[in-house]
Amino acid sequence: MSEAVAAVEAVLSLPEAERDYARAKIAFDRILDPTIDRAWVLAELDRLTAAACELAGASTGEAAKLNALRKLIYESGAWNGHRPFSYDMSDPPGRTMANKLLANYLKNRRGQCVSMPVLFLILGERLGLDLALASTPHHLFIRHRQKDGRVINLETSSGGHPARDSWIRKGFPMTDEAVGNGLYMRSLPRREGVAMMATTVLEHLMHKRVYREAISVSALILEKHPLCCHAMLTYGTAYGFLMQSEFERKYPSPLLIPPPLRQRYHEYSEHNRRAFEAAEKLGWRDDGEGTIFAA
Repeated sequence: MSEAVAAVEAVLSLPEAERDYARAKIAFDRILDPTIDRAWVLAELDRLTAAACELAGASTGEAAKLNALRKLIYESGAWNGHRPFSYDMSDPPGRTMANKLLANYLKNRRGQCVSMPVLFLILGERLGLDLALASTPHHLFIRHRQKDGRVINLETSSGGHPARDSWIRKGFPMTDEAVGNGLYMRSLPRREGVAMMATTVLEHLMHKRVYREAISVSALILEKHPLCCHAMLTYGTAYGFLMQSEFERKYPSPLLIPPPLRQRYHEYSEHNRRAFEAAEKLGWRDDGEGTIFAA
């Protein structure tokens, strides 16, 4: 087992009571960048939490806490050293891996739709707000369950303000079937939210072309978050690239594959096919974004 797979497994196997968003995010990010100082990130989160509490004052109301959190993150002032956090407009698709790391977001104050909702989630939960991660194709946002039971979307890449379902779905098209089946637009329980954070590791492993590690991490994520479309597609894509590198570049036709290797080729093909069929059955549709390989 590789170090990356072991690190993800160690986090995802923790008991529910020990699943902490901040420590999970740091552990996953250190797979991409082992130089990340865990103690510094935790200390910075503690500092920001204290500043948010000071901004909220004696109020225990949800609105006051939410306003304090927005002010802390997005408005320039002494509470954030006059360095507010914002979306990195030099990376509009949000694909730069460094922007997905929490430590970099805390240092540079420029993030995207992974680091931004994760910071909002961590700090908001520390303030006592009932928050959860939610996903769309290629995007994460926050869902806030209010004390009256209503749930509102919060778009952290745009000031942490409420966002209607229709607005989010217009920006990130998805089928009604995908929403109805819980593939997208759903408040993720802690177990699934932590697993969703590990998808950044998947992107890193695929970029490094260590496809077997990506397959193993995808399987770990799907064990905790069975409706994680990102992990389904990565699982299938990784098998597709294994088919390509081990067989299709060497043999012009499957009939030319040596008999002792044919079973492995068919196993790869079957894993690839089943992963994409599972996603499509839930309502996923290929929008041409990202790297996928459906055989």
